Amino acid sequence: MTRYRKNAFKTALDFDNKQLNLCLAQITAQQALLAIVRAALPSDIAPHALHCVASGSQLLLYCDSASWASQIRFFNRAIVDKLHGAGHPYIVRLQVRIVPPIAEPVRPKRTPRLPSADNVGLIAQQFKSADEQDVLAAAMTRLGATLAKRLRED
Repeated sequence: MTRYRKNAFKTALDFDNKQLNLCLAQITAQQALLAIVRAALPSDIAPHALHCVASGSQLLLYCDSASWASQIRFFNRAIVDKLHGAGHPYIVRLQVRIVPPIAEPVRPKRTPRLPSADNVGLIAQQFKSADEQDVLAAAMTRLGATLAKRLRED
């Protein structure tokens, strides 16, 4: 009979994650509220309702732009009535907020400034007669060859 030794290490799912379970329960409740809100909205407006959070007696509804926020505000009464019908009578007010778009940083296009052809020729010729053991001379010779090649490509 072979006995297998139990592993001493636990995976992350084996621990009693009370905080994680609480967060997951809140996310599930928010998604359920969002589904109810989207059901109360017309089909062309519903995808622009991004998130919602119940805060006391009001529902904070987040959308992606000011124009869609104004459209959603027209359905304020319909949304609150739909929430009451779905078993959320404590929500009596709706507040629509805008989630600003996340701007990506603009990176300027960097272009290398190559030295002139005269300077590249000067670098290449400066170290041609250097000793083979000289590491700096070998590096400068390779640099001159690379710069000459880049100038020919441009």
